[in-house]
Amino acid sequence: MIERLDVEASAGNGALVDNEQALDFVAFQTRWLRRKGINPAAVRLLNIRGDSMEPTIRDGDIALVDTSIDDIIDNAIYVLVVGNRLLIKRIHILMSGALRLISDNALYPHEDVPASEAEFVRVSGRVVWFGRSI
Repeated sequence: MIERLDVEASAGNGALVDNEQALDFVAFQTRWLRRKGINPAAVRLLNIRGDSMEPTIRDGDIALVDTSIDDIIDNAIYVLVVGNRLLIKRIHILMSGALRLISDNALYPHEDVPASEAEFVRVSGRVVWFGRSI
């Protein structure tokens, strides 16, 4: 049973993080998670709000986040904490060491975080699965 937290990761300008209480639980097979390389003990479900990651992840989707992953693999989608904002973005590491935060929705420009400020961007986990109602 994976906790669905009362936290909304913002696919937009950022959501404020107040608390991390469990709303409910969703069942995933441990065997399936392990086969996918996902650490069952470190995954949480978050609600997604905003349209900046569309068409990949849509407003209202839920994301399964492996919180044991805090290293950046190019072109993966991460949950980030920047200040007190919780974001969901793709991250690319530039040759300069800067981070490029990318929205899949072309309406949102990417944001570059200089290498000197990259330490203020904390990766809270990598999105390893998402789901939506139809």
